[in-house]
Amino acid sequence: MRGILVFFLVSVLIAGGCKTSGRKENSTQRNDSLATQQEKKFQTVYYRFPTPNEVFTFIKSENLAFNPALINPVSNVQKYIDSKSQTIALGVYIADLAYITIFESYNNSLAYYKAIHNLSEKVRITSAYDLEVAKRIEKNLLNLDSLKNISVESYSSMVEFLIMNNRETTLALIAAGAYAECFYIAFNLSGNYSSSNPLVAKIIDLKYAFDNLYSYLEIYSDNQQVKEVAMDMKKLKSLFDKIKEDKTNKTIVRQDKNGNLIFEGGTKLILDEKIYNQIRDEVFVLRQKFI
Repeated sequence: MRGILVFFLVSVLIAGGCKTSGRKENSTQRNDSLATQQEKKFQTVYYRFPTPNEVFTFIKSENLAFNPALINPVSNVQKYIDSKSQTIALGVYIADLAYITIFESYNNSLAYYKAIHNLSEKVRITSAYDLEVAKRIEKNLLNLDSLKNISVESYSSMVEFLIMNNRETTLALIAAGAYAECFYIAFNLSGNYSSSNPLVAKIIDLKYAFDNLYSYLEIYSDNQQVKEVAMDMKKLKSLFDKIKEDKTNKTIVRQDKNGNLIFEGGTKLILDEKIYNQIRDEVFVLRQKFI
């Protein structure tokens, strides 16, 4: 893969251990039980797609400044009145908060956290974004590292809560909203296409993350809302599929000091200006539909 991309691995713990009866299980029963557990484990999809924080950390460079015009205004929260729009909007605002914290816009942090809390209450996942965390943000408005940590911790807690409570469909909708917003902001930051623009190359590397997200949506598309979102993203998927791959380079996998997986080298993605502009335009259409 061109450049370096840090992936976030969502780990799902599958609880075992049933209460045993007075009768002793034979080896066949134990094997069947183990096989069932393994099947459930592999049915739960382990996807490596970056968190919104990691996306913006990946694309950030010194010559990029925070642009408040790119984020979804908090005043829009009241517009989302059904569960689908609320859940997607939650993902959008989570991405906005990541953009805010990574690009050090301290003054916007609390308002966007409160918007996230408002929507998370409506979709019943307040444990990750409760008012206690809002108080922590208020106390750390000038502490960049703390704000970043709070953002990452809250997102990770939300993901864990949703998976452990069999709410993958909710996670799929949130992730779709978050990625639409991440791409929207990224394309706005990158500007017009140029083969020498390093940000263009980084955005294109996110194709792999989008592919995994789309696969996640497809797996849970027996849910009508997820199915509709997958259909909304189908054109974007077909455009990403037009990006050519050069697989002559070897992929090197290593870990950074924090234990995150780093992928270097490997497949190089080749994109011309026409496809880049088509992907960007479709991202803008999708984002407008979601907000």
